[in-house]
Amino acid sequence: MYNNNNLYLWNPSTRKTKKLPSSGVEYSRCDVTYGFGYDESNDDYKVVEIYGVYGIHYVYGAKFKIYSLRGDSWRSMKKYCDALFSPDSGVFLNGCLHWAVAHNDGSCIFWDIVSLDLESERFGNLPLPNYDRGNCNGSSSRPLGDSRDFEPGILNWSLGKLGDCLCLFCDYYKVKLDVWIMKEYNAKGYWTKSVSLPYIAGIGPCISPLCVSDTGEVLLHDGTRVMLYDARNDEYKRVEIRDLDDTGVGAATVYAESLVSPILDSNENTPEMQEW
Repeated sequence: MYNNNNLYLWNPSTRKTKKLPSSGVEYSRCDVTYGFGYDESNDDYKVVEIYGVYGIHYVYGAKFKIYSLRGDSWRSMKKYCDALFSPDSGVFLNGCLHWAVAHNDGSCIFWDIVSLDLESERFGNLPLPNYDRGNCNGSSSRPLGDSRDFEPGILNWSLGKLGDCLCLFCDYYKVKLDVWIMKEYNAKGYWTKSVSLPYIAGIGPCISPLCVSDTGEVLLHDGTRVMLYDARNDEYKRVEIRDLDDTGVGAATVYAESLVSPILDSNENTPEMQEW
């Protein structure tokens, strides 16, 4: 949770928060995105801060800092080549944070999945599925530019998690969105296309799936609303949320409840256990 240059850890189950110390990054001079996960081997929660010069849709010259909750301190990490990191938060799975990353050679964008193991703090890569290239040539999309200039069918990736599986959302701008699921983590050939969501007038151009049922129903966020897509009937329905005003839903996510508080005991330096 980020607010006015302050960063907090918040547990929605216990409603406890912890304000993190400053990382030393001057936010007014760069743009920042984050990742958060648990290092099981060291029983430690970690926050990864990616900062750099922000271009259109991407962070250029990205540098890394990592925060340890157990040590209550930040330290710098090795830079990851010249990749372009999107402002989306890292997706945590199997002890690693993951980002859908673009590599720009000056004329095209080449996509990749970058992982960061929170125990070893080493970077890795995951294979992409055999996806439909759309209006793209090879594995590239058009040069970086304002999304208002995108033609229908231009390909863009985003990364997510559905259940216990890593997912890729393959967005063909204003045409469709394919949902790919990695059934077996980091295994080549184990990507499966779960569902393809059609674009229709009135649905936001940026669709973020939240969960997929066994019957093909997809709960999703389209930028302002929570929607339900029924693949059997090929239709969208708005999910009404009680006590919500007319401003809409700015963001939506799925979380797993935990009674572990992010507040550390100052004497023993171990996480406190909080109950409802």
